[in-house]
Amino acid sequence: MHGLAQTKDEEWMTAWAGNTPWHRLGTKTDGLMTSQEALKKAHLDWQVEKLPLRYVDTNGLVSTVPETYGVFRNDGEKYVPLTRNGKAVGKVWKAWQNVDALSFIDELFQTHEGKIEVCGALGNGERVWVLARMPNNIVLDGVDTINQFLLISNCHDGTGSVVIMLTPIRVVCQNTLNMALQSGSDFIWRIRHTGKKDTHLQKVLEIFAEANESFFAWGEQAAQLLDIEMSLDEAKEYFIDTLQLKRNKETDNLATRGQGMLNKCVALLAGENNKVGDMEGTAWAAYNAVTEYIDHHATELRNGDKSIKRMESALFGPLARRKQAAWKNAFEDYSEEVALHAVVIE
Repeated sequence: MHGLAQTKDEEWMTAWAGNTPWHRLGTKTDGLMTSQEALKKAHLDWQVEKLPLRYVDTNGLVSTVPETYGVFRNDGEKYVPLTRNGKAVGKVWKAWQNVDALSFIDELFQTHEGKIEVCGALGNGERVWVLARMPNNIVLDGVDTINQFLLISNCHDGTGSVVIMLTPIRVVCQNTLNMALQSGSDFIWRIRHTGKKDTHLQKVLEIFAEANESFFAWGEQAAQLLDIEMSLDEAKEYFIDTLQLKRNKETDNLATRGQGMLNKCVALLAGENNKVGDMEGTAWAAYNAVTEYIDHHATELRNGDKSIKRMESALFGPLARRKQAAWKNAFEDYSEEVALHAVVIE
């Protein structure tokens, strides 16, 4: 299932500009959205409220649970629970409203022009995300365009922090790439629901200006992968290593599931997405094949629906670390002395 949240009128809480997303639901806009436009078009203009939890004892008396609270979506008519299945938050937890998350982008960019490309909410609204386009992109070898985005993901149910990260996205197949490992940790911020937004904003602003420099350095490294030749057999070993596919100790063959994963990566490697310009037969093609597999195939369930948990994993969790391993392996295992392809910054 897509897992998208709905309003009381069954309107989908998502909006987007550009390419139609996989779920094909929500509101399509004519161009990039401002924070206020995104709030309205994605139906995210509701309030998050923290309320004390109460219980009824055996005598029918109502009592308050000490320092234990539930979080609710106030849609103007009723309270929709965002903390469910035994979840609760404590006394120090503070809500980060949707308007705060989206206006955060205006303050970081120091402009109220349209920057937001996609935004939405999952479940009952317990997780909200927004993807904003950064001003620059990179063109590898004159033909392969990579855009840079700012992603904000916020949990309203007490299970996680506000996450702010920079991520490159390859236009030709919309797969999410990772920043170079040496600098990636500098450009992922996690904000606990315990402090003031303005304090966190100032900390992020102090290093936000360095983001483009890091992005361009990542682009130069990505261009180097175009100069690393990789045969099909080498690519297969690279896929096995990156995805940690296990072999049968007796036969040295891959298990059925692992063989299926390998076959899919090989098929993606042969696809048009990974033959752009001079990509074919290079580490850049193999790297993009495995990241494309993780983003678009490892996130699918058996029935073809997308798994929300796996999609989150591809951005923040174990699948994201597989993409980092793909980057690292491409350089460590297969690179020799390489020349630098042209990188165009637009």
